[in-house]
Amino acid sequence: MKKQHQNFPSRMICFLLILQLLLIGVQGKIKIDEGGSTLEVLIWMINQSIVILQKVSRQKKEQNFDNHKYI
Repeated sequence: MKKQHQNFPSRMICFLLILQLLLIGVQGKIKIDEGGSTLEVLIWMINQSIVILQKVSRQKKEQNFDNHKYI
């Protein structure tokens, strides 16, 4: 039962991070449609995505730490 309670927050965080990546893509498309340089927008999107990847990495490390704590 404890595993399910721990799993829900992880799934919710994962969903929100995916949503954030989707919104970065939408923002990038809007910037290009407004006349922004494709290369500059791509660099901006990569920089935004790096932050998301860092959050995912941190979340995974915390999850691994919590899994080892309860064993």
